[in-house]
Amino acid sequence: MKTLEEVGLTKEDIVLSPWNILEDLDTEEEIKEYLDGVRQDIEDGECDANVFAIALTDAIKARTINQLVKETGADRQSLCDMFLEQTTNGAETPQISHDVVVKVARAFDVPVPV
Repeated sequence: MKTLEEVGLTKEDIVLSPWNILEDLDTEEEIKEYLDGVRQDIEDGECDANVFAIALTDAIKARTINQLVKETGADRQSLCDMFLEQTTNGAETPQISHDVVVKVARAFDVPVPV
């Protein structure tokens, strides 16, 4: 394997993008495969059993997002961003369009504050 220098890169050239599992759990089958994979990793001793609780939280969030996409027709990425603890721009609160906020509020049958 070549080093960064050998391919003409520096550490500053490498930028990792934040990754959110919720963006990859679009279907019930994908959620099940994710949970099965985590369970298998625990059984193989690759991670602690507490990781399963985190995976279940991810599954609940993904299922909620999937249901909201169906009910509202809102953009899935916007809904995923609402579930992130921090957005990619580092803001504490995700920058979500008013339209998406209105659609999600309607799905929960609550009025949007003025």
